[in-house]
Amino acid sequence: MDKVVEFMNLPETEYELVFKYWNTKDEQEADPTKDFAFHLLYKSLKQKSLISIELEYETLNVDFYYDCQDSKLEKEILSQNDRLRKKFGPIKTPTFNVLTKCQSGFATQKVKTDKIEMNLAANYNDDFEEVYHRVGKSIPAKESGLILLYGKPGTGKTTYIRSLISTHDEANFIFIQNEFVTNLLDPDFISFLLRQRNSILVIEDAEKVIASRESSRQDSVVSTILQLTDGLFSDYLNIKVICTFNTDLSKIDTALLRKGRLIAMYEFNPLSLEKTNRLLDELGAKKTDVGMSVSDIYNFEEKSYRNVRKKNIGFTTMV
Repeated sequence: MDKVVEFMNLPETEYELVFKYWNTKDEQEADPTKDFAFHLLYKSLKQKSLISIELEYETLNVDFYYDCQDSKLEKEILSQNDRLRKKFGPIKTPTFNVLTKCQSGFATQKVKTDKIEMNLAANYNDDFEEVYHRVGKSIPAKESGLILLYGKPGTGKTTYIRSLISTHDEANFIFIQNEFVTNLLDPDFISFLLRQRNSILVIEDAEKVIASRESSRQDSVVSTILQLTDGLFSDYLNIKVICTFNTDLSKIDTALLRKGRLIAMYEFNPLSLEKTNRLLDELGAKKTDVGMSVSDIYNFEEKSYRNVRKKNIGFTTMV
């Protein structure tokens, strides 16, 4: 707050500090030097203008109140706002939304993530390039559809989705956590989606979600996905659904695989032997005679606990 006030350079001859709201501790032993004002209000002595500077949790808000009929004053305030934004504003980073639910219904909460520049040629097999470009072209398009990404853990599915978010920073990605999956059957969820047109729903570890309806005793979410990607609402909502899973494709409901609904489907496998050894060489590791997942390659120095031999513990009877 002190840095912002100093940067704004509000001269005492033009602005008067008329209000302070303090944060203090109530205990007798409290250190008074740690008390601080978290809300300041300045009044212009020459113009119809107020400037509010307030700390709210980890955010500093600067609000301008002014006579909107004074075009010259408005221009000065907009210039001041731009200076503050360039000096203290956060650097733009990719974001996605997480589905939440409260008493008033469904909502989303924005989450920031790191920007990823994916090395497609080095970290993925050659047959993925066609799928990569097909999905990338579909994200900004106003169309509905389903994208199925499957394969063993550590083969690059999540990293790929993060790269999609980085590349298409204007798209509305909504992550649906596993505990919310059954909420897709809720009628209120359709009302929520009506306010989220042209969005991309992402469901990771979606084995239980897209399993064959014949093997499921409970109401299946598959029906909802079918409606969103190729049903009555699909042309209006333009919702795309990305599902990742580790199970075999034979366990997935065959209705999801129908042409016209499916934008892309790809199985992530360990890298080819050539690409595996190329990456290992770049990382200073020994070459191997089998292809490896990208996760195992980049964590080659980490100890593997999957191959630890089990020791049998028994008792011997002395006779």
